[in-house]
Amino acid sequence: MSGAGDINTPNDDGMSPSISLGGGGGGRYPNSFFDLSQQYMPPTIKELFRWCTFYFYNSPLIGSAIKKVSRYPITDMIFEDEHDSVKSMWQKIFNDILRIKDRLMEVNLDYHVYGNAFVSMHLPFTRFLICGSCNYRAPINQWDWAYRGSAFSFVGKCSRCSTHGEVTVKDSPYKDLNGIRLIRWNPENIQLKFNEYTGRYTYMYTVPAKLKNAIMRGDKDILEDIPLIVLDAVKKRRMIRFNQDSLKHLKNPTLAEQDQGWGKPTIIHVLKDMYYFYTLRRAQEAIALEHIVPFDIIHPMPNAQQDPYVHTDLASWRRQIEQMITRHRRDVNFKAVIPIPVGFGRLGGDGKALLLGPELSYVTQTVVGGMGIPQEFLFGGLNFTGSSISLRTLENDFIQNRSQLLDLCQWISHKIRIWSGLPALKTMRFADFRMADDIQRNQQLIGLNAQGKVSDQTLLTELGYDYDHEVKKRIEEIYVNNYLTDLQSKGSAKAQGEASIIQQNYSAKVQELAAAAQKEMQEKMQKEQAEGVPRVQSGLGEDSPDTVGQMQPSGGMDQMSEFQTAAQQQGQQQERAGAVAGQEQQPQPVDQQVDTRVQTWARKLSQMPPAEAQQTLAEIRIKLPDVAQAIEAQYKMIAVGQSGPNLEVNMDPLPQQRAPRRAGFV
Repeated sequence: MSGAGDINTPNDDGMSPSISLGGGGGGRYPNSFFDLSQQYMPPTIKELFRWCTFYFYNSPLIGSAIKKVSRYPITDMIFEDEHDSVKSMWQKIFNDILRIKDRLMEVNLDYHVYGNAFVSMHLPFTRFLICGSCNYRAPINQWDWAYRGSAFSFVGKCSRCSTHGEVTVKDSPYKDLNGIRLIRWNPENIQLKFNEYTGRYTYMYTVPAKLKNAIMRGDKDILEDIPLIVLDAVKKRRMIRFNQDSLKHLKNPTLAEQDQGWGKPTIIHVLKDMYYFYTLRRAQEAIALEHIVPFDIIHPMPNAQQDPYVHTDLASWRRQIEQMITRHRRDVNFKAVIPIPVGFGRLGGDGKALLLGPELSYVTQTVVGGMGIPQEFLFGGLNFTGSSISLRTLENDFIQNRSQLLDLCQWISHKIRIWSGLPALKTMRFADFRMADDIQRNQQLIGLNAQGKVSDQTLLTELGYDYDHEVKKRIEEIYVNNYLTDLQSKGSAKAQGEASIIQQNYSAKVQELAAAAQKEMQEKMQKEQAEGVPRVQSGLGEDSPDTVGQMQPSGGMDQMSEFQTAAQQQGQQQERAGAVAGQEQQPQPVDQQVDTRVQTWARKLSQMPPAEAQQTLAEIRIKLPDVAQAIEAQYKMIAVGQSGPNLEVNMDPLPQQRAPRRAGFV
């Protein structure tokens, strides 16, 4: 398969990009299609990784761009299972123990900087040291131990038999979810073998020199929990081979070429542009140093009479000029006087016209575009409507990246489930990814939900909310609201019942007082009647009462008692009605029985002389105030009706003689 068309075989015409430039004879450019930056292109994938690391840490443009694209597509993890206990358990493992969002951002940084990300899991174990004499076994932190780098062995003093010498090391795994860790591997230390015919990967790990030095000098913090296979690899100077299911490899899509097992970083497309960018930066720096601050030269000028260079002591002239400059710096208002004209020349000061701002801006746009990132995504002002082709392409890149991260999370859950024996989770996914909050789309979803075309679950999920969590929160809020409403209703009913009981108690007390007063009045009347107290003559004849309490209009004492009883019953009804309504008592219309007796009393009063009728009304107001007003009103109506047609008018003429006058009055 070798020949003129084999890209791995350099040709005489110098077309291979891997030609070593900078050595040997010939021109500066080995090929007319190449430029200066071609000389510095990394020849191997590991050298490329080192250049990518350099640009990531030293270029604010590339570093900020990669950080943004690494963080933006990562959203919250959503776990779904019919059992809430299983769901909450996996949520705790990923969110609280592994802190999966932070770890995924770190994995994404490796993915975009190197084009590859290697991830494995560290499962906790306890390292035991075993005494060679008495077989005493205890955790390593309970031993007085050391590591001999020259012999690659652990030595310690046994606390049981006090033997000091080499001890045996044994690692015992234990199941503790809090001890699980995600390990990211540096791609520079990974050796990858890819079988182009079967697509099988083989991963080898080379222990870096920094770790070897720490092991050889016996660093206890490292040796306390580093796997024994690493110590064995350092001892035998060999690489470590990963099992097929112990390492997860995330790679950037690449061409089917000689390094197709490796993913290529996005920075590879802009390496030559970054060389040009730093060339311009160096030129810009030189211009800023040499041409921004002007350099002035002062010199004497000749005149028509004499040449200052012949007739003047230039050393004295120089001292005077320097003194003037010094005094001027101290006092800006200082005015210098010198008999010889002075001239000056200026070098530099034209740096602003020489600055390379437009060129640097152009190269910046080229670099950002070469990495496949819209400029607005990095510098702001991007319109996330999803209609632009560049935005849609960027979104597709994010979706592809998210699919690899989700595959990594599922691999982690599978490893944890097998190791710990936990029940499997039904599904796990990322919250739906959107380039930004599309307000128009959200309003459309809300409108469809209001019309019943879209379910609440779809609406909440699209807006980034967990439907099950929100339903539980709504149920809790309904229970709380119902509980508060129940408490308020019971409290209001209790207050109303207590108020009604108090009102009834007061009404009963008023009735008792009224009955006691009536009984006292009747006893007093009976006592006066028994003692023979003279009664007031009302002129009513046989039926006229001596007092208001003894008045018998038409039926004697029985009729008067009935009248008082009816009046009292009417008053009690008014009191109860006023107590229930909680308002001021208003005069209520009397019933038919009371009205008949009022009319009878009014007719009797109309038959009395006016003076005697008024005296009787006054006594009625004192004894029976409830019915006195009705009797008086009826009495006035009868009196007006009787006097109306029988009015007698005095028709005598006025006297003719004047009234007697006081003496002396005119």
